Amino acid sequence: MNARPRFGLARVLALAGLIALMATVVGSWALDRGWLELPLPELVNRYQLPDSRFVDVDGVRVHYVDRGSGPPVVLLHASFLSLRSWDQLSAQLEGRYRVIRLDLSGAGLTGDDPSRRYGIGRNIELVRGLLASLQLDSVALVGTSSGGITAFRYAARYPEQVSRLVLINSAGMPRTAATNPLRPPSSRLAGWVQARYRSRAFWAESLAGNFVPPHQPSAEFIDMTYDMNRRANSREINSLFLANFSTGDPQQVLATVKAPALVLWGLENRTVMHLEADVFAYWLSSAPVALRKYPGLGHYAYIEEPAVIARDVADFLAGNLDSELRAPCPFD
Repeated sequence: MNARPRFGLARVLALAGLIALMATVVGSWALDRGWLELPLPELVNRYQLPDSRFVDVDGVRVHYVDRGSGPPVVLLHASFLSLRSWDQLSAQLEGRYRVIRLDLSGAGLTGDDPSRRYGIGRNIELVRGLLASLQLDSVALVGTSSGGITAFRYAARYPEQVSRLVLINSAGMPRTAATNPLRPPSSRLAGWVQARYRSRAFWAESLAGNFVPPHQPSAEFIDMTYDMNRRANSREINSLFLANFSTGDPQQVLATVKAPALVLWGLENRTVMHLEADVFAYWLSSAPVALRKYPGLGHYAYIEEPAVIARDVADFLAGNLDSELRAPCPFD
């Protein structure tokens, strides 16, 4: 009888290593060529709303939604998210206000920018262009996270167009390497992979880290964030956005805002801690300003408890919180 061939442990390990190497090479090749990316038309088919609208602003096909009636309010979303992140808050406001929300530069379903000038400055241009197309001379601005930067810079640059300003967990303060939420990953390999692909598990963990239990992101919200952050050309968009980003001098900018302002903050915010809310209120020195903090809420407070945040936003916009506004106190 012929003896069966026998493979030693060393050969088995070598074969397993070769298979793992081949899988890594093939996976890296696929990531580098964007095989897991989604074309923008597919994202539009998946995530546009029945009343989604598109308008050309300086060569950019801007996606926006315009619902409700009353004084106009514009909602500006956070980095890596889209106008869909405002779904619940918008629904709470639409009975009293005309709520306009748009996908900002390179985000959501807004088209690629032929100028490649992705960033806060471009966001300001897109907001101004959209308002012009809607023939709106004055609006209230509500911004959160990086959308807050767009909001307060817009209010400083175009004071005649902003009737009221609401900042919810706004970004925009100077960052150190340790406090920068956009700091590079811990290793070159992680950075290389994340620049090309961030898995659904990555977004589930990232989003959940910004919610305060018992609040948690829904599966639908995680799916949408995952999909929208693997749109075609997202690698270039993100790199250009970061290259164009600078905090500048927020104290100087905030000091020129004249519109009454409301600063809202999740007390358990892990991304931008609540003490930054006090700095915002202090640096809004030329504006009547009020500050509120919410125990048990985090960076996405308006998603965690939309009814609570919408109530305070609506009351502020209606003037019902004017007795709480601190008078302007410009720096000497």
